[in-house]
Amino acid sequence: VRARAYTFAFLLTWSWYIVFTVLEISGVPLPDALEYVKGIFTPLQGFWNLMIFMYPKVMKAKRSRGGNLSWCQATTEAFCPAINRWRERRAAKSDEREISQEDDEKEEIPASHQQQGDTELVPSSLSRDVRPGSE
Repeated sequence: VRARAYTFAFLLTWSWYIVFTVLEISGVPLPDALEYVKGIFTPLQGFWNLMIFMYPKVMKAKRSRGGNLSWCQATTEAFCPAINRWRERRAAKSDEREISQEDDEKEEIPASHQQQGDTELVPSSLSRDVRPGSE
């Protein structure tokens, strides 16, 4: 199937050039439109080859998400797998942060770690109000 696609891409690209060359050799006046078509299609050979080469990867990307991706999203995923991996890592980190925040909110201080009596956390020498002129 891919061999036929590559053959079709070759014919689509170079048939215009061949027609143009045959008409030029035979001395027939060349229409300007044929020259434009040749100028457009000849450089597209690489594009057609790229599309044929990437088609299985795009289809794999579409299938990997159960067909829930659009063609544009699947193409982006196939062409730029690094972007997809980055998005997945970012989402995983975001999920981890949400889970850790939830755990922190649920976590209580055990009784053995709670402050008892008049024990000060900050020595009085450090907790005093120090403003210019307050002495």
